[in-house]
Amino acid sequence: MVGVFILAKSLTQGKASGEKSGDSAESEKSSRKRDELSEAAQESSQGSEAFFESIVKGSEGCLWMTIEELMTKDLVTVNEDAPIEEVFSVFAKNPYHTLPVVNKKGELAGIIDLDIILEILLLCLMPRAKHTPLTARRSLGENAKEIMITHPVTISLKSTLKDASDLMMKHRFDHICVNENGKLVGIVSKRDLVKEICRRRKKEVSKEKED
Repeated sequence: MVGVFILAKSLTQGKASGEKSGDSAESEKSSRKRDELSEAAQESSQGSEAFFESIVKGSEGCLWMTIEELMTKDLVTVNEDAPIEEVFSVFAKNPYHTLPVVNKKGELAGIIDLDIILEILLLCLMPRAKHTPLTARRSLGENAKEIMITHPVTISLKSTLKDASDLMMKHRFDHICVNENGKLVGIVSKRDLVKEICRRRKKEVSKEKED
């Protein structure tokens, strides 16, 4: 009987020892995995920081450049008294998303965007829930003045790229008209900003490779 007890105790101790050994191996494996994940996260973080720095390097040099250097000066506009069919024709012939509307003095009176044009042309396909007094009034409009967005947000000629980007991101604009002494002198788009920043980044990268 004593021999059986000793054998049972021995087996129990062996099992416990085996479990302890297994737990130790599992713990070591988990520790290695945590270390690997930590290293991967650190590498990812370093990569993100490097990417962010490259963007900053490309943009910081042009943040304070004036809109006058970037804006499109050769503008396509429409007079506020232009018939609605003329407005449709201008959009059909040009790849623009926004069309400035000016009065006889050349002052910015409003803007018309593609959303307005689509609302008018496809009103019959719109759900009735989206039929508002504004869309109804625009659908009956006979000239640019009757369908345009009045009092558009503008920016001055001496404003910076940073000023323009802040406005665009805040109000979700793709384009902003540029005013000088009440007159429309240009228009700046997100594409203009992106092109300039990318050009600067490319120049910076090329310079670093030469060094």
